[in-house]
Amino acid sequence: MRVNIYAEEMTDRVEILEKTLHGIKFTGLRIYLYLPVTHGQIEIKGPFIHRKGDDDSSAITFWGKTDLREVLITALNKLNEHYSKRIQP
Repeated sequence: MRVNIYAEEMTDRVEILEKTLHGIKFTGLRIYLYLPVTHGQIEIKGPFIHRKGDDDSSAITFWGKTDLREVLITALNKLNEHYSKRIQP
């Protein structure tokens, strides 16, 4: 499965989750997504809050069975390598 998250949906709203299943502790990294909308000439994005106050914002969660940092560090290293190859102005 592939999931595309667009730049306009990205937020800095991130949380760490933990759960234990069959004696194994899992750590999750949840990144919330905000759907931007255009209101007149202004683009607005924010959490999707229902009238009753509950937050129904979209999010993507990465679950790690061992150390989730390993795969995230690998991804960050690849991004650092990519950006280091760019010509700096």
